[in-house]
Amino acid sequence: MSDPDRTIVDDTPSAPTGAGVPSDNTTLTAVLDELEADGFTSSFVVRPDANLMCTTCREVTPASRIEPSQTRRLEGASDPADELWVVAAACPNCGAHGSVVLGFGPEASADDALVVAALDVEPD
Repeated sequence: MSDPDRTIVDDTPSAPTGAGVPSDNTTLTAVLDELEADGFTSSFVVRPDANLMCTTCREVTPASRIEPSQTRRLEGASDPADELWVVAAACPNCGAHGSVVLGFGPEASADDALVVAALDVEPD
């Protein structure tokens, strides 16, 4: 579901929490590169039961404790049901700034859907 070099379309008029708004047809790689340039150099990995693991400190944290600082919704150019949500946040354990790519909508994995539901903001 998440080929990093595919072209994706963002149909939202603005980013929900202050992220830079790349033009339509921006790749997922470009969004992640922009976040890295903004200091989000670590990442989070989805774990079962609505948890995220920080790749810097390896601590597993309930997604409900993560406070997103930037988010970006992306849709597949050829399939709008191929929805992704990029969330950037600081790890509440070690403070590392990282990002996670989540599926949402009808094609999301069960684990991604639980994390999306547990976060304090929703994809537009």
